[in-house]
Amino acid sequence: MIDPELISHLMKEKIITMPKQRRLILDGYPRTLTQYDLFKKFWPETGRRDYRAIFIDVSRLEAMTRLARRVTCENCGTVFSEATTEKCTNCSGRLSRRPDDKPEAIQNRLQSFCSETMPMIRTMETDGKMLHLDGKQTVDQLHQDIVARLFGRETNT
Repeated sequence: MIDPELISHLMKEKIITMPKQRRLILDGYPRTLTQYDLFKKFWPETGRRDYRAIFIDVSRLEAMTRLARRVTCENCGTVFSEATTEKCTNCSGRLSRRPDDKPEAIQNRLQSFCSETMPMIRTMETDGKMLHLDGKQTVDQLHQDIVARLFGRETNT
């Protein structure tokens, strides 16, 4: 596991180099309460406007099912659900399952999520920073919901 101070320092340094008018999406950071505390301390130093976090709600069973069915293109890294295609539709590459998408590994990751990430999510909720979205929507519906909730407008996709 990477030291929270190190990952937070690296994130801060990268964020500071990005043009301030450019919007950012941080995927997977912060992941723990300690990381979130460090993030809250350095965020004002970046000179950026306020932030929001998105939590896509799915049941534990649904998360397990999706992870168990996930396959990734060995060439370009595109992710698919195994029932939807036999080869990558972008580059015709071979699809394979990640080692951490085996049932035991999925259980461990979900347990870690509950013990390490959920306390951070609860704190973000208390701070008024968390947006909850329905994960049962289609990808297109979820995209439209995200844009509407973050930017107050609908998309034409």
